[in-house]
Amino acid sequence: MEPFVPKFQGRPWVSGVRALHVYVLPRPGVDDDLLAMAQVCRPILAGYPIDPQCGSEPDDAGLLHLTGEMLADAPAAEYDEAARAELANSLSAELSYVAAFTTEVGPPIGNIAGVVLDVWPDEDAVALIERIRAAIRKTRGDVALQHSGGRPHISLGYSWGSASSDPLNSELRNMVIPRRATLFVDRVHLLDVAWTLDEELGGWRMTWEPVAEIPLGR
Repeated sequence: MEPFVPKFQGRPWVSGVRALHVYVLPRPGVDDDLLAMAQVCRPILAGYPIDPQCGSEPDDAGLLHLTGEMLADAPAAEYDEAARAELANSLSAELSYVAAFTTEVGPPIGNIAGVVLDVWPDEDAVALIERIRAAIRKTRGDVALQHSGGRPHISLGYSWGSASSDPLNSELRNMVIPRRATLFVDRVHLLDVAWTLDEELGGWRMTWEPVAEIPLGR
């Protein structure tokens, strides 16, 4: 693995800059098997240069998320209240046609940027992401869609240094059982997300502020 560096508009992130994102967030009491898996992984990640995204308590989802889309046409500071409301309304209208669904995530896999849980089966998640992108395109145009998140996944932790992923994957394979968990998706969250370079950690840390919660299949 290598140090993870977030990007905005195709360039390395400027520390402290904020951008609007649409995420699916796992929830305590709903996605407990997923949160339990993340907790089992947490002490394993501590042995590597990886910043865990789940909280330290079993019912704390922390910053775990499945990315729907980043709005990359402008920093969040350039979205006034009217623009944010327009976007939330567009998402609400577009996602009213999407039914809630359950999928699975896992197993945990070390990669170049840390550790991820792939989403599989991914048909419903991919269809949801396409609806999110359609809503963004209607309000902000194609210029807002500049980034690809690749296959749907949840990041368990982002790497702040370099290390071999081979021993990490061996530990994850031997110690994390069961290796898959369910994720129930019945809403998305519009969030104001910041990445900040943490000098003490030596890597990047995410924070966010809620903007709107949009249910599926109204």
